[in-house]
Amino acid sequence: MRLKNLTTTLFIALLLTFLVSSQTMFAQYKAVSLGVKAAPNLGWFKSDQQGYESQGTVAGFSWGLVAEFYFAENYAFATGFNFDFQNGKLSYPEERDGIAGTLTRNYRLKYLEIPAMIKMKTNEIKGFRFFGQIGLGTGVRLSSKGEDVFEAPGEPTETTDFRLIDSQTTLFRASMIVGAGLEYPFDNSSALVVGFNFNNGFTNALKGNNTVDSSLEHNGIPNFIELSIAVMF
Repeated sequence: MRLKNLTTTLFIALLLTFLVSSQTMFAQYKAVSLGVKAAPNLGWFKSDQQGYESQGTVAGFSWGLVAEFYFAENYAFATGFNFDFQNGKLSYPEERDGIAGTLTRNYRLKYLEIPAMIKMKTNEIKGFRFFGQIGLGTGVRLSSKGEDVFEAPGEPTETTDFRLIDSQTTLFRASMIVGAGLEYPFDNSSALVVGFNFNNGFTNALKGNNTVDSSLEHNGIPNFIELSIAVMF
C-alpha cells in the first residue's frame, strides 16, 4: 500500500473511532480529560535526495494543550494542539556567485500541530498506569529560520546568521506519531503523565530546486523524538 493511501486509511479509522466514541461514553469512568504539556525534543532531517545529508540532531521544544475523549475505560481518542519548535541541520550542494560548494543550514521550524491518536492504557499497577499511543499529526508552519555556512574549495567560509526563510519552506506538515509512557494519579481527577514520542514526518519541508543541479528538488523531512511531561485534570 502506498504511503498516501496508508495515511488516508489511518486518518479515516481514527475519525470513525472518535465519532463512535461520542455515542458510547458512560458515567462509570471519566469521559473527558484535559491537561497541559511541555516536551523537550531532539530533531533531525532525513533526505533521500542525492547529495543531501543530515548533520545530526538539534535540541528543540514543544508545549501545548492535551485533550482525551474516552470511549471505554482504558481507551481514548487523544488530540489537542502543540506548538512545536523543530530544529535540524542539513547539508547539500550550493552555488553562489558562480562558485560551487557545500551549504550547511541550521533550521529552526515552528509549527502548530493538531494530533489525532488512539491511546490505550493498562489498569493500575502499583500506583501507575502504562500506556501506548499511535496516530497522525497535522501541522501548519508558523515560521522558519535558517543559519547558513557556505564552504567552497579555495574560498573563505561564508556564514549567515538566522533569518526568515518562509519562502523556502512548505506550509503544511504531516507525520505519524508513536509513543509510550506512564501515568501517576494524584487523585481521582488529576495525574502526572510522562512519555516518549517519536514524530516521524511524511512530507518534504523544503521548496525549490538545487542551484548546482536544477533537476534536483530540495528535499528534507523533519523528525523528532520528545520527552513529554503533562499534568491532566
